[in-house]
Amino acid sequence: MLEQENRLNPASPPETPRDIPCPWHWGWSAALATIVLVTLAFRYALPVRDGDLWFHMLYGKYFLAHKTLIADHTIFSWTPTTNDTIYCTWLPDIFLYLLHKVAGLPGIFAFRYLCMLVPVLGCFLYARRLKIAVHPLTWLLCLLAVIMSYTAAFEKPEILSFVFMTLMAWNWWHIRSGNDGAWKNCYLFPAIMLVWVNTHGGFVFGAVFLVLIWLGEMCNTWLSPQNTLPEKVRKHLTIALFLAALTPLLNPYGYSYPLQLFFDLLPTEANTNYNNKIAAYGAPFASTDTYSLTLGADVAIVLLLLLYLRNFKRAEWSSLLTNLVFAFLYTRFFRTTFYWVPVFLFSGLHLLSLGPLVPPKWKYAPPFSRALPALVTIVGLLLAGDSLYKSYVQPEKYLWMGFGLSDGTPVAEAKYIKKYFPHARIGNTYDQGAYLLWLLWPDNTVFFDARHFPYRAWSDTFFDFSGGHNIQKMTQKYPCDLWCVGYQNSALAMGLLLNKEWQLAFYGKNSAVIVRRGIPLPEKAPRISNDIGDTKNINTSLDILTFAANIGDFETAEQLFVTMKTKFVYKTQANALRWAEYYLYGIKAYQEKNYGLAARKLSLITDPPDYIHFILTNCYQFLTQRAWAQNDLSSALKFARKSLALVPDNPYSLYNIGVIGWQQERNGENAAPSLPMTGKDSKEWRASLEKFLQHTQADPDFTHDRETATAMLGGRQFSPPRLLIPEEPSDKKLFAKHPPSLTTGEALDHDIK
Repeated sequence: MLEQENRLNPASPPETPRDIPCPWHWGWSAALATIVLVTLAFRYALPVRDGDLWFHMLYGKYFLAHKTLIADHTIFSWTPTTNDTIYCTWLPDIFLYLLHKVAGLPGIFAFRYLCMLVPVLGCFLYARRLKIAVHPLTWLLCLLAVIMSYTAAFEKPEILSFVFMTLMAWNWWHIRSGNDGAWKNCYLFPAIMLVWVNTHGGFVFGAVFLVLIWLGEMCNTWLSPQNTLPEKVRKHLTIALFLAALTPLLNPYGYSYPLQLFFDLLPTEANTNYNNKIAAYGAPFASTDTYSLTLGADVAIVLLLLLYLRNFKRAEWSSLLTNLVFAFLYTRFFRTTFYWVPVFLFSGLHLLSLGPLVPPKWKYAPPFSRALPALVTIVGLLLAGDSLYKSYVQPEKYLWMGFGLSDGTPVAEAKYIKKYFPHARIGNTYDQGAYLLWLLWPDNTVFFDARHFPYRAWSDTFFDFSGGHNIQKMTQKYPCDLWCVGYQNSALAMGLLLNKEWQLAFYGKNSAVIVRRGIPLPEKAPRISNDIGDTKNINTSLDILTFAANIGDFETAEQLFVTMKTKFVYKTQANALRWAEYYLYGIKAYQEKNYGLAARKLSLITDPPDYIHFILTNCYQFLTQRAWAQNDLSSALKFARKSLALVPDNPYSLYNIGVIGWQQERNGENAAPSLPMTGKDSKEWRASLEKFLQHTQADPDFTHDRETATAMLGGRQFSPPRLLIPEEPSDKKLFAKHPPSLTTGEALDHDIK
């Protein structure tokens, strides 16, 4: 009779495994659930992670003020923009704006916590339904879901895509675990999709999920008929999926919105080029596992394989297809990692409920069952510990374990501009634009911002310029009164400051405010943010210290370094502190023309910026000159060789090696060992001069030196020529006017409302 009932309703698994008394004390599951909640509480104790929050709230304010659901993307910038791109996030934009207006940042953080709690709550409710809430692996799966959801924890519409994907997965496996009465749950799919379509473009992954579960059910019909849903549920599922397929049309833009998303997802060259500029489209496994995404995925895959193998005949195709597709997406982009999390969580719980983890007849089953809670607890503690340790000691750039505004937000800089240059035409780099918009609009507009899509036509030019290229051309084409340049774009900041047209007005924890020289600086205004030393992230501190050293503000840089040594005391931070020491005192020695000390310090820097190689080259060039002036030709040649090793084919180094070698030969000293570069009898100095001539053929700046090199090679040079030495660093500092301390000057209001 039981077999006949199961055949008539094959989607309902046998009740026997779920009715077996639990062999584990509830205290184990309580301990594991506590680990999950503690991990969630501390892992997601984060400041505002992303500047996108600011333009989303501004859009919400715009929608309410103008009584519309369609934004005019062009009114927020003074540079060329278009309305070509549809951006349908009106529902969360309005919600976030109103939430912030009522509850401020604490309300935003509470909302983020609630969103991240959804899979935990869903896990508990589903596990309780399946009668596996006290199973240790239930809470290990839940812990993995918490750890692997990190890329969803942004205060913007994207976090709701995570919530809706979780609801979709929970609903589907709730249906699969139910009976004929589960048909009502099918109609949650179109309801969720309707809201999702008007929330975030991530609804396309919800659509993919629905297609996959439908395909999985078809495969069950053909290949695993014992796993098909009851006929009544299948009928309503088909109707619900048809209704869900219509929901993408129900938005303020109609069919144009899903059509645009379709074309945006095509792997065209233009789309790939656009996405490559966005960090969220980076591959999660291409770098170090800072977020524990790789470790979490490895453990999740092992658990899923174990559960599938144990329940091979009862595993169904929708579970297999969704896990395969979304696990693949997990490996492709940071932005798509969190979509797999609810899929593996609820499919894993479903598989876990189908039977015991190991065959009961296995002779080691009893001791394994007794040891399982302790083993799972240990694994859970290790995973949670690894995640929390990285969060505290090695947080993402600009972040820390705690709340507030991240160091990626130009708070002081924006308030400085608003107070002292309220009507200036602003230029800014990418990460600074959104907050500048939030604080300054509608009184002022920005150059570029994190929306990116309105500027698509010229974004390549902008990002090239942000990297420090074509500065003169861009500043002439877009004549700004001032620039707010983030430290991640230090090449651009230094390029502007080294140009006589620009001067540094102010700098804070995030960026520098650089003003056109024709515009007078306010006399009583601060030059440095009064909270510049109050950084909680070592990478932020490094950025500020590097910039302060580059502009010659060594007093601030040294104070920052002292603060860093006090704050950042973990072994994993020791390398960054050494980097800061070598950089600061190397650059300082270089500015003080102590080139020997500068070379020793700067040569110790690991993974130095490219320009450090050129500074080191200059150090050795200047040391070459000093040794040459003292007639110490051996030392001069040694330094010239070091210079050439750093920047191969450097014409200065090639020429100097040739001149010094030529002089040694004239003095009767032993010639340097020959290099296999030209003929058999060519000595080093000849080979170097020949390479110098080869590399400077089209450069008129070397005309006189080329004539000298040709004369030396032809035996027509009789007097010692001068060496080719670059200009020494200027004594003029880029930060000429310096306040007595970090906190002097007219204070800016740092309260965030």
